Amino acid sequence: MDSFFPFCYSITMDTELPTIFSAKRTSFVRTSVIREILKLTVENSDILSFAGGLPNPHLLSKDILSSVMESVVKDHSRFALQYGDSSGYLALRTQITEKLTDVPWVTSDSISITHGSQQGLDILGKMFMDEETNVLLEDPVYLGALQAFSPYQPNFFSVPMETDGPNLYWLEEILSQNKIHVFYINPSYQNPSTYTWSVEKRKQIATILDEKEVILIEDEAYRYLDFLGNVYPSVSSFRERNDLTFVLGSFSKILSPGFRLGWAVVPEVYRSLFTAVKQGNDLNSNQFSQVVVSQLLDQMDWTKHLDSIQSYYYEKQKILSSLLKEYIPEAKFVVPEGGMFLWVEFPDVLQKEMMNQCLASGVAMVPGSEFSQVSKLSSYFRMNFSFLEKEEMEVGVKRIAKVYRDINT
Repeated sequence: MDSFFPFCYSITMDTELPTIFSAKRTSFVRTSVIREILKLTVENSDILSFAGGLPNPHLLSKDILSSVMESVVKDHSRFALQYGDSSGYLALRTQITEKLTDVPWVTSDSISITHGSQQGLDILGKMFMDEETNVLLEDPVYLGALQAFSPYQPNFFSVPMETDGPNLYWLEEILSQNKIHVFYINPSYQNPSTYTWSVEKRKQIATILDEKEVILIEDEAYRYLDFLGNVYPSVSSFRERNDLTFVLGSFSKILSPGFRLGWAVVPEVYRSLFTAVKQGNDLNSNQFSQVVVSQLLDQMDWTKHLDSIQSYYYEKQKILSSLLKEYIPEAKFVVPEGGMFLWVEFPDVLQKEMMNQCLASGVAMVPGSEFSQVSKLSSYFRMNFSFLEKEEMEVGVKRIAKVYRDINT
């Protein structure tokens, strides 16, 4: 089989330390196979990629965007082109409190604008994690959280996920046998599993975390991508311990990742520290993007915009699900309620072999082992459906099907 490009999956998984001096913590930095695959797909347009969590760029009205950009340059450049408040543009923080969070105690002062929600993860890692910190993760878990937290060398614990949230038996076992300091969660259309916590489990776990005095980091990047327009209450909204509760959000999936804007809901006791750590990162988030996004929120029909994203992704999910059932009926997956991914098990294959052969055939997925703190063989892959068009998805699935058949003959 001719290769589209030279690629060795095992090399991507390794981190080579530089020969020059570097801090001890750099040995704990994880590489992202997703970014490596995205880089390869940019360099080679023949590769059909199900790998990235790429929102569809056509869902943001270019007419409204052009009008807003012109207005910001003409009428708001005095502060849009200048440094800003480290906590973020006040108008945008106010809009977030009114439209995009359900935490009862939230105010504009609770909001800190971040460089995507990823920066929020890094800041919270710096604030709370070191070699003596016990951090509980979902299994599987969002790769970006592992990348953000790993350099601070915490002790990771993992709780297995069920289709309606964490396994409660194992959660209580872990919490009873260990002093867990931080629990990181992604409860709505989880990346990568696509599982969504039930309301009942959200309430139960909020109560358990209060009793155990555990810091909660709730990542709600996909909260508004329910296919039917439902919005689940955050786990944080059920907590009594507001002082131990952080919520992260993002504009990447509901507007555009190009703005590189997210936000963190920060309890009062930690606001000064959060801001000080953030100042060491960037002084302040992209001021121009903040003003543009604020103007977009003012001028757009926000409900209609979210409806268009939700219905569009619903149709794309149905297309990919149908193609997998048609061409690879052995593939196993739970049909998600929302989000941008399918979490697909391809039985009777070794992940590394399937990964390499798919890439050589011009199609990319993300291997499931990237989303687990425990190194293990797995036949799971994360597949994104939001970006490719129907015809491209069909060609891509056919390529995957051929690889799967070749391996199993």
